[in-house]
Amino acid sequence: MRNIFIVLFLVIFTFSCIKDYELDMKSSQPRMVVEGMITNMDGPYLIRLTKSRNFLTFVPNWNNSGVDTTYSYFYPKGETQSIQDAEVFITDLTTSFTDTLIKSPAGEWHYYEARNNYPAWKDFQVGDTSIINGFYQTTKIKGIPGHTYALTIKWQNQEYHAESYMPPLPSIDSVQFNFTKGEIGKTDYNIPLLFFKEPQNERNYYLFITTGNNRVWPYSILSDEYLKDYVNGLDVCKGIAPDYWMNAYPYVFDGKLTWDYFIEMHSLTKESYEYYKALIQQFRTDGGAYSPSPASPPTNLDNGALGFFRASAVNRVDFKSDH
Repeated sequence: MRNIFIVLFLVIFTFSCIKDYELDMKSSQPRMVVEGMITNMDGPYLIRLTKSRNFLTFVPNWNNSGVDTTYSYFYPKGETQSIQDAEVFITDLTTSFTDTLIKSPAGEWHYYEARNNYPAWKDFQVGDTSIINGFYQTTKIKGIPGHTYALTIKWQNQEYHAESYMPPLPSIDSVQFNFTKGEIGKTDYNIPLLFFKEPQNERNYYLFITTGNNRVWPYSILSDEYLKDYVNGLDVCKGIAPDYWMNAYPYVFDGKLTWDYFIEMHSLTKESYEYYKALIQQFRTDGGAYSPSPASPPTNLDNGALGFFRASAVNRVDFKSDH
């Protein structure tokens, strides 16, 4: 019996050892990173091209007095290496129409998703210009649900390609707010509930985007696997997200919305759903023994490029604040 315990101890000890590993990030070659999509909303549609980086530099969140704030938030320092000399094309494969993208004017994109809450670009100043470079925009093409789109990029004697189908999207019948009293010392908020008909006998995937800020996560993804033929009040913030508490519920003061609020419902292909799911999984990875190893998310681009090009139908509902 004593020998059994010794053997068992040695087995546990052996498999409990953790070997240090030095990640040689500087040895990897930069790769093209593509971010962009085409929707059925009004254009222009934006594609951003940058290079992957072998290191990260973080700086503290300084306040206006030049003093580090009490919050332990750190933001990645700029130094983004944008690609500004590429040729970019989007082709509607259903109609064979090709649009040649042009360089996007600086800042055109900057607060696209949150444009209801921020001043116009001409009134906004940004110190780090690296974050506004590398954008290309369409000039003529219009996204249509049910069509397939191809992205072609020519850069430094190389070509990169991606294709994405734009799945149709059910209409949003209505949105209701479920008023929720905040805990003691916390702000009251509304839980947005969506009502719509869900197509059956086919697998559908959705992305929801809501008004957010730097303390919340305004995105969630959802498969219709467990949805009924009529969705009777879906909490749009309850899809897959990094943390359950990082929702983007609209705050309420004296029964009134404290800021403008919007909800966007995007159709996703299975490939784009898996891409966002992998990204969210990376946020959940804490480096522990039981966490999966970090890895690049799947991509629909060829030739070693990173990122994703998607085509999505979009339904959007806007709500104006009462203040």
